[in-house]
Amino acid sequence: MNEKLFPKPRSANPIPLEKWLRRTDRAESGREPFFRGRDDKYKVFQDAVTSLNDGFIGGGTMIFQGAPGAGKTALMQECMEAVRQHSTPEKPWVAVDIKPEVLKSPFAVVMLLIEAVNRESERLSRLSLDKTTDKLKGFLDIGRALGKELSERGFGVGGYAFGPKSKSEGVVTADSQLVFHNAAHLLKDFHLVVFIDEAQNTPVQDSTKGVLSCLHDPPDKIPLLAAFFGLSDTESRLTECGISRPADQRVVNLELLDYEETCDVIRSIFKAYGFSGSSEDQEIWVERLAELSQGWPQHINRIAVAASRVIVEHGGEIRNDWLEQALHSARDRKEDYYRMILRRCSGQSWIYKQLVLAADQNDGLLNIDQILNIAQYARTKSGEPVKDFLTDALHAGVLMESRDNPGSYHIPIPSFRDYLRKLHSSPSPDTLFTWT
Repeated sequence: MNEKLFPKPRSANPIPLEKWLRRTDRAESGREPFFRGRDDKYKVFQDAVTSLNDGFIGGGTMIFQGAPGAGKTALMQECMEAVRQHSTPEKPWVAVDIKPEVLKSPFAVVMLLIEAVNRESERLSRLSLDKTTDKLKGFLDIGRALGKELSERGFGVGGYAFGPKSKSEGVVTADSQLVFHNAAHLLKDFHLVVFIDEAQNTPVQDSTKGVLSCLHDPPDKIPLLAAFFGLSDTESRLTECGISRPADQRVVNLELLDYEETCDVIRSIFKAYGFSGSSEDQEIWVERLAELSQGWPQHINRIAVAASRVIVEHGGEIRNDWLEQALHSARDRKEDYYRMILRRCSGQSWIYKQLVLAADQNDGLLNIDQILNIAQYARTKSGEPVKDFLTDALHAGVLMESRDNPGSYHIPIPSFRDYLRKLHSSPSPDTLFTWT
């Protein structure tokens, strides 16, 4: 592989300290200003775009999945920025952000591709002063003409796009292959990387299957690559939607950062905001905060914000005199996060305590029968389908399927397991279940 292609993008500029301390979500301001680690995950993306650059088209779909807070959106933003920074007038690349609900319409997807190509053509035209400019303006004219043609055919309805109306058939969805084929003469001169966040919400429809087939294996050799980012069951959802054979090396589970990566994030925060203090005291803070976070990206951010607020209260100086105050505040932020997870869950909190206790007796893993056996009482009593419990638990971040042991599930955040064990909640006396 040519290592010079698609290096990690230049770091995002840290946002002003007072704004960073007010943040309530890691992804609310675009790129994560202190993105670190994930080199092995980023290499999956790097290998895929390098392969596309070398002319290999089709079958390169990437799937990045994990529990809430695992860093999916942060990684996606880095990959999108790498595409933008790599694009040149001589060899234009385009990052296209598409919402999962749009994937049911081939026209909507193609229109978004055309619009993204047009925007990049305009941007590159402003940068280029040679003959490439004329070529890019030609692409722009073609793109606008094609977009106008599709719109005039009545393909845009309520923000989505559908096939032309027929008196007898009403609104029908046109063949996805034909729609992509009609746009190929414009798209073939650009390298396109399509990014779909929250991909676990991709609608399971026949039209979606046609669109995903075109993204996975683009017709007419359109140089296109798709990257899906979603919760732990994203691969299963995309399989339902027609991507039945993603390359095994391109399905990535996002879990913990390692200890050194975690320390590096915290050090970079202290450095970016110019906190003072001896190197010895700073390193002690880094180590204690890294241990408390256990490498979970959501925790790293929450803990770093809590600690930084304490540092700011003491004039921006890091001293061991107030380390315990910072750790106490950081623990509170972690427990706020756990309470938020449980509020998202269906069922009473004792169910999740029983899950972790059962997992403790099975090397940390649970199979579907064990999970549903524990959940059955509360779900049937409330009139809700027991089978939906697993999906709810995956989407809330309580459980995650093991990549090494398909069909088995674990609780991905180590300290969340500790929190669940300490819950005072207990099942009702008439609740009967066995761990099998």
